[in-house]
Amino acid sequence: MSEVKTEIKAGAKENCAENNQHLKRWCALPIPYPEPKVLGRNLYYAELLLEDYAGRVSEFTAINQYLYHNFVFAGKYKDLAELEECIAIIEMFHLELLAETIILLGANPRYYSLVDNQRVYWNASYVYYGNAVCDRLAADIAAEEQAIASYRKHQQLIKDPHIVNLLERIIQDEQHHLNLFTQAMRKYCPRHC
Repeated sequence: MSEVKTEIKAGAKENCAENNQHLKRWCALPIPYPEPKVLGRNLYYAELLLEDYAGRVSEFTAINQYLYHNFVFAGKYKDLAELEECIAIIEMFHLELLAETIILLGANPRYYSLVDNQRVYWNASYVYYGNAVCDRLAADIAAEEQAIASYRKHQQLIKDPHIVNLLERIIQDEQHHLNLFTQAMRKYCPRHC
């Protein structure tokens, strides 16, 4: 039975990788990601990364926001729906990289962040649902700008070069996403630019 599970898992990974190659070509930069590594356990660094992982401005929030926007754009704006889905998939990979790093730092990657030394669990109110194309795209642009700022702040506070390099690679994707959302905003909302 375990051999069958292993085969299914390997087949699913291979199929998923094939299906996502098209998506990754245009919404992620073709630059390798560093493997999650740390100099040693550090709960303070883990707490900082939990903000990027599942805080108000986080990968988990971005994934849910972009997937929601994908669903509501799908009927009328196929290109926007594809953009939102593609970027959400890359954000999922960022989430995975952060989770692996948080574990290496000695913490549990639950969906919470620390606010005033209290655990605040992620909730769906962090997602900007919006009412129209332009306000949704504006929210996506703001989310990318805020994510970049948060990652930059954490790079200044973290003195582990492995983590700093990982955050830099994630920032590069976020900057690319910002550009893609900005291009979409110019196309669909020229008066808002």
